[in-house]
Amino acid sequence: MKFLNRGLLLLTAVALFVFSNTAFGQRGLDRALEAQRAHNPNFFQVEGVVATGVSVDRAGNAVIKVYTENAGTKVPAFANGVAVKKFVAGPITAWDRPVDQMKKPGRGNGGGGDSGGTNPQTRLARPVAIGASIGTYRPSAANACFAGTLGCRLKGSDGQRYILSNNHVIAEENAGSVGNDLVIQPGTLDNDCVLELEDVIGSLSGFVPIKFNGQANFIDAAVAATTVADTGFASPAEAYGAPSSNTQSAYVGMPVQKFGRTTSLTLGEVDAINVTVNVGYTAGSALFENQIIIIGKRQRGRKLVDATFSEGGDSGSLIVTQGNNNPVGLLFAGNSSVTIANPIDEVLTTLSILNGTVLSVDDGN
Repeated sequence: MKFLNRGLLLLTAVALFVFSNTAFGQRGLDRALEAQRAHNPNFFQVEGVVATGVSVDRAGNAVIKVYTENAGTKVPAFANGVAVKKFVAGPITAWDRPVDQMKKPGRGNGGGGDSGGTNPQTRLARPVAIGASIGTYRPSAANACFAGTLGCRLKGSDGQRYILSNNHVIAEENAGSVGNDLVIQPGTLDNDCVLELEDVIGSLSGFVPIKFNGQANFIDAAVAATTVADTGFASPAEAYGAPSSNTQSAYVGMPVQKFGRTTSLTLGEVDAINVTVNVGYTAGSALFENQIIIIGKRQRGRKLVDATFSEGGDSGSLIVTQGNNNPVGLLFAGNSSVTIANPIDEVLTTLSILNGTVLSVDDGN
């Protein structure tokens, strides 16, 4: 089996506050990161704490942000002299339960399906647009009725094309069989739980196992070999179009967007970086480090207010910047308040080692 352990190695102008990496660093980023690392063991001993990260306050000062399941959870006001801010987020899960995925399309805050465009939950013409519903066909096992999202098409240095999504979407939480399991579009949940072999668009070629033993995870990702005839490189025209091949590291306040199977096009903003988070899966809880937290944003009059960025079935979506479509993260978990993403550079680096070919986001060129 081919898999890898960690040891191997828009709303842009209306953001509440947008800081460059340089400005953010001058406001105490290094100090906040150090304090977060030092106090994480204490934070996670508090019942109800689900995540911590580094963010900024309204004055632009770096703070530690602690995300909790409920309002009653108590957190300290300071850690090593750095202010601590609480955000009531609720439990965070890997959007992998069918009950979470049974939503109608076009619920986004960015226009997408709301404008009568592409329904990503249907069988799309080949080559399939990114952001579409996908699932798996497992010849050697019982097949579940579920659906996730086709994140994007990757290009290998050997010329092979790949579908990028989550482990829990196309490898079913480490249960996938490389070279045997197939990727279908749409996922069976969007086809009345009926498996259609003519819907096959790829074959599972590798995944990074998720660890449920308390050890740190860094990505929830998998790839499937595909062809340019089966899988396209762009989201629907009414979404954001094609992603760039130039990746970008997240910073707090960065305006981002995604097109996914359930909520179509949504707009949001990076709320925290260097996130440590406990994520619930069917198989149990998994700890992730160095993640990104995103909060959806939408316009209400002249104000920018919080909104839902993702829902069940959006797992696997590629998150890109608003404006130039630079890939930032791979969506894998969240709830109605927050969305969790793996940094895209970590995803590409790890999967490149796994597949023995340098992988990049395919922009069609």
